[in-house]
Amino acid sequence: MGYFRPGDVALRREVLHGEPWVVTPTRVVLDGPDLLVVHTAPGTEFGFHPHPRTHHWQELGRTRWNGQGKLQLHRPGDAYSVDLYWQGEQRRFAGFYLNLQAPFRRTAHGFDTLDHALDFWVPVDGDWQELDRDEFEEMVADGKYDAAEAEGIRRTAKEVEAMLTEGRTWWDPAWGSWEPDPGWPVPVLPAGWEDHPLP
Repeated sequence: MGYFRPGDVALRREVLHGEPWVVTPTRVVLDGPDLLVVHTAPGTEFGFHPHPRTHHWQELGRTRWNGQGKLQLHRPGDAYSVDLYWQGEQRRFAGFYLNLQAPFRRTAHGFDTLDHALDFWVPVDGDWQELDRDEFEEMVADGKYDAAEAEGIRRTAKEVEAMLTEGRTWWDPAWGSWEPDPGWPVPVLPAGWEDHPLP
């Protein structure tokens, strides 16, 4: 399976318990053997697959991405992405958000993963902090992740915490100055997106 070109639309699909769950159309910024970078534009519409477990965004009536959008950096094999956020009309860079998730797997239409709820926030000003530990443990108790998956997520969290504590982050902070191509329209879900089979 080849790499996507800058400007291509890649479907970021979450797969839960072997079934597609939610999909987000993203715009490819960079794709190669060592790094996949995609952008979620403001106003991007989410697609919710029929699934026994309702997505929390769906429960909240959140159907589109709000705010300034986000950039996601993925390294093959990493059980987290590095997400960049901007704030306000001036699009001020706010910081890095380490989103724990299943290592991405490429598909013909984009890539599959699963958000793991537990996250870390690294603001431009101030110290990093862990987020959503209670929410993660509630999801474990509710059966979203089994015991082995939960232990793997906790192990990744410890590795990320050690990395942040030691200050040995791998990503280029220059991504904080990145701006989307003004000619890019907001990506949309393709016709028949519900029917894209699992690889």
